[in-house]
Amino acid sequence: MKTSRWKSENNKREVVEKMVTIRDVISNREPYFVPDTATVLEAAQYMAERKIGGVCVLNADGRLVGILTERDLLNRIVLERRDPATVPIMEAMGELQAVIETTDTPHEALERMEMIGRRHLPVVEGERWIGMLSMRDILRVEVSEQGDELKLLHEYINT
Repeated sequence: MKTSRWKSENNKREVVEKMVTIRDVISNREPYFVPDTATVLEAAQYMAERKIGGVCVLNADGRLVGILTERDLLNRIVLERRDPATVPIMEAMGELQAVIETTDTPHEALERMEMIGRRHLPVVEGERWIGMLSMRDILRVEVSEQGDELKLLHEYINT
């Protein structure tokens, strides 16, 4: 995914493009996480308070060990009629199937999400955990880019 803008030099118009990275998408955002010692109920409360559908799980060293999503809560706790107050998060969270680097693009993230059948990807920078990317984040980028393209086309037509 790219953002485009028109550049005018000597009455020539050309498109200047900048690749949007995952770092751009999640910048200025609090990185949400819960410790691997939390219960499922504590994690669910944390998610509900922040209106998020997934949260990264970190160990005492701050290393990513998994993610917990609403789907995990439904399939591993609700449907099995388990008490979320007594179930450790490590028993409920999904397997860490993939991550996305801060230098990757939203398009690469979307492909990875489709490949693993998940709507959330932990974001890393090398071995260091940075945050979480959701399908909603990617949709926001897409909508923003389409709006930018419409503006550029409008400017081009009216000049």
